[in-house]
Parts: sequence; C-alpha cells; structure tokens
Amino acid sequence: PLRYCVVNPWCCVFLLIHLFVCVFVCLWCFPDVDECAEGSDDCHIDALCQNTAKSYNCICKQGYKGDGKACEDMDECENDYNGGCVHECINIPGNYRCTCYDGFMLAHDGHNCLDVDECMDNNGGCQQVCVNTMGSYECLCTHGFFLSDNQHTCIHRSDEGMNCMNKDHGCAHICREAPGKGGVSCECRPGFELAKNQKDCTLTCNYGNGGCQHSCDDTDTGPICGCHQKYALHSDSKTCIETCAVNNGGCDRTCKDTATGVRCSCPVGFTLQPDGKTCKDIDECLENNGGCDHFCRNTVGSFECSCQKGHKLLTDERTCQGQ
Repeated sequence: PLRYCVVNPWCCVFLLIHLFVCVFVCLWCFPDVDECAEGSDDCHIDALCQNTAKSYNCICKQGYKGDGKACEDMDECENDYNGGCVHECINIPGNYRCTCYDGFMLAHDGHNCLDVDECMDNNGGCQQVCVNTMGSYECLCTHGFFLSDNQHTCIHRSDEGMNCMNKDHGCAHICREAPGKGGVSCECRPGFELAKNQKDCTLTCNYGNGGCQHSCDDTDTGPICGCHQKYALHSDSKTCIETCAVNNGGCDRTCKDTATGVRCSCPVGFTLQPDGKTCKDIDECLENNGGCDHFCRNTVGSFECSCQKGHKLLTDERTCQGQ
C-alpha cells in the first residue's frame, strides 16, 4: 500500500545533527487513503481514477477528452481524415466505426472498403451472363436475346416491327412501347441518366458508387473517382491502392510500390505475418538450437550462442571448445 511521509521539524531541532540524518531518522509516515478504491473520488464516469500518495488523478478514457473531472466524447469522424474510413464514419461513445456503401464490404483493417462480387452468389440473379463491376454488377444476354425491364431475365429478340421485342430498338437499358405511335422510348435504371441520344444510359455516383472504390464525384462527362488520403488512384481510374509515400504503406519495415499496390518485406531475422504488413521476430533457437553447441539465446532480429563454464566460443560464434 502507498504511504506518504513528512519530516518532523521538532525532531531535527533536538537532534541538531546533519540534515540527511534528520531526514531519515525523523520521518513521520502515514498510510495513504485510496480514494479510487473507496469510490470517494470525483472522477467523471468516463474517466479512470489513478491513486497517488495523498491524492489521486482523473484521466479521461480513450476516445474521450477533458480534465478527468469532466469528459466528453471525441468525434473521430469530424476531422478531414474521416476517422480513416474510406466511405462512411459513424461516431459512437468513446469510439467510432466504419461502414461501406452497398456493393462493398469492410476490409479486415476496419477502414477500407472492398468490392463485393455479386456474381459469385447465384450468378447475381442473372438468367444468363453476370458481369461484376466495382460496387455493383450487371446482367447481359447472349446473342439473340435482350435484357428485360427487370434487368435480370432475357427475352428472345424479334425481327418484326419497331417495338420492344425487336432486336433493333436500341435502348441501352429499358424499352417502353409508345402506344398508338408505333415506336419506342428508352429509360434508364436507377442511378443512370438518359444520354442526349435518348438511347444510351450514363452512369452516376448513385449507382454502385459510380464504379469508384472510394469517393465519387458526378461531372458532365460522368463520374470521377478519388481516393482516401492513405491511398493513390490506380491506372484504371477507379481502384485505390496503398502507396509507400503515405504511412510507409502500412508496412512495419520495408515498403515497395508495385502496379497492384504496396509489397511489404522484412529484414533478416524477421518473418512477414499473414496480414502482409507486420514483421515478427524469428526465434532461431527453436530450430536445431540455432546451430549453437551449448546455449542459444534469442534476440530481436538475431540470436547469440554461449558456452558452458570451462568452454570458450570459437570465431564461428557457434562452436564451443574446452579450455
């Protein structure tokens, strides 16, 4: 238990001897009261109480700010960094969490968002061909068929008349017959806009995040993709890849930029972990005693051999020889 001590001045007066003797001989010591254990502290409910001699300290918990007597939640999502989330950041008491747009799933790092391949599950519901895209997917039909209004089933094309059953109606997405006019009109799926030719459909950020992995901005010529601060835009202008220029690419040690992102590596004596980022020390002593004759001691990034009493280590730093 903690104790606090004070010097008895009267003792020092009567002793009339050297100061250090006075200090060590004439101390009054008292047991400390642990206000934290007793619950007599006035720390905030979101603070930690730390006992000290004669007093205590209040420290706000992680995710909170204040002097310990008053603590308030820190909104990690407020800063320009968006809490590190590439899509949406949701503040919660004492913490935050990242979520992804539809068509994406949260990566293992809890911040990045990765495309979901909808075609892997029941062919995406497509009757014939399913094509995965960034943040979404689309159904296609084989030769002689066209996609129905539900954008999943395929209808056999007709060569007769100008109607929606005709293979030459020209609509990129949805074909509507114009009653009494003997013609057709075209419409687009949600998230697309009808082009000036009234047939083609232009993608917007409202559908599959515009094909962008991270951020999407609508322009007159279509969506333009951007990336979170930790990433760089890939040559496909849609995908975001980590770069060594920012936070060393997340690598513990050596980082190398490649066409598909960063590649982490570790120095001799370390091994790269399954996360592809972290380096862990190799305990060389676990395998064949590190090659040491007698004793092997693991060190960070290496190991050392030593010998029993009466032996000396030779220059190869492995072999022991009797003296």
